[in-house]
Amino acid sequence: MAVLVKNIEREFLLSTAMRERSPITMGAGGGEWTVCILAVEKGKLSFGHELPLDLQRKGSAYDFRYNVRGQTIAFKATMLEPGERRFATSMPDKLYKNLSRRFVRLPPPGDLSASFAFAGERYDLDFPSSAGSGPSREPEPSPDFDPSDLRGLMAEFERKALAVASDRGIVMFKDRKPETVPERLAAATGRCFYLPTALGGLPRSDPFAERTILTRDDFKQHFIDSGLEEDFAEDEIVRLERSKRSSNVLSELIVPILFQDYAIGYATVINRQAGKPPFDLRTVETFLAFARVFSWSLKLHGYFKDAPKLDADYGTQVVDVSAGGLLFACDDLRLIQALKEGTAVSVRLRAKKRTVEASGTIRRHYAGAREGYFGIEFRMMAPEDFRFLFEYLYGRPFTDEDADSVEGIRIVNP
Repeated sequence: MAVLVKNIEREFLLSTAMRERSPITMGAGGGEWTVCILAVEKGKLSFGHELPLDLQRKGSAYDFRYNVRGQTIAFKATMLEPGERRFATSMPDKLYKNLSRRFVRLPPPGDLSASFAFAGERYDLDFPSSAGSGPSREPEPSPDFDPSDLRGLMAEFERKALAVASDRGIVMFKDRKPETVPERLAAATGRCFYLPTALGGLPRSDPFAERTILTRDDFKQHFIDSGLEEDFAEDEIVRLERSKRSSNVLSELIVPILFQDYAIGYATVINRQAGKPPFDLRTVETFLAFARVFSWSLKLHGYFKDAPKLDADYGTQVVDVSAGGLLFACDDLRLIQALKEGTAVSVRLRAKKRTVEASGTIRRHYAGAREGYFGIEFRMMAPEDFRFLFEYLYGRPFTDEDADSVEGIRIVNP
């Protein structure tokens, strides 16, 4: 994953490249050029080069990439002073390291078009949208939960729920929508409402490696986004916690049931019985596993079979492209919601001379209110397709040295 470098480290990495005369790849004129840093000055960089003067446009931004001490570094800088053997650019505002790709991204050639399709069937469902995502493939085998046996799965849920709680249930959003604040937040975020003890209140942090539970700050931000001032938002949290205690709730867990990019319902366990231990993180993990398997089991048993499907092929507005992936823009709100990091897609690139097929994964996701930008990393491609794409984009043959930069792309015969 790309990491944004702080200013002090930025100066170090640029100065190291200057001192070691590191070759730097610069994208210009639809091709790649090797340059080197001659000086790191206040507000600007000076480069030595053999770049044609007509490719140096004052005020234009250029992409630069190089390797130093095992790290891939990338930045964008604006041309300030073109020159025959030396040019100057602005000091880059942002510099990134540890990139998962080494190929320079270029503006798409004029005859290139691209489209993508989701891997597997994608449904257009009348359920609340969720920032979380359900399993795209069958969950890992579990000795506790079997997706092929829906009746047995429900019986196992009952057994495990009664072992830790006094109340349990599964609520589907087919005939009703999320109503309470915990329901709405769990559905919208894909995270669990977890109240270990009513006396302790909402958790202040999420101990899971990936965001899994709703914290006190999540509720506070929800109330602020709803128009409340910070002090009143805090009052609402206190009121929520008090309402749980007054309802004799000792522990509570709401686990959203996610399918694709929808919250289709939730599983809930509540304990009001004194003497049972508080819910711990193993309780969360157990019912998370159940929710994933239950979602997949519903698909296996035809729960969504009559639902309309999304289109099989989407044209994209390509922003830039490389031999390792592409960045595209999208203003389809439905797609913006559906495309999440980790989503598997198939990609088709069409040029006049050839159509290239690849499998890929959404790796970067920048979603605004009306437009989103998405980075697709190619994961698998036929060798002849990859060679054509490389030579088509960069205007030079593919070499053994380039092969060392193919990170994560599996080149396979169809």
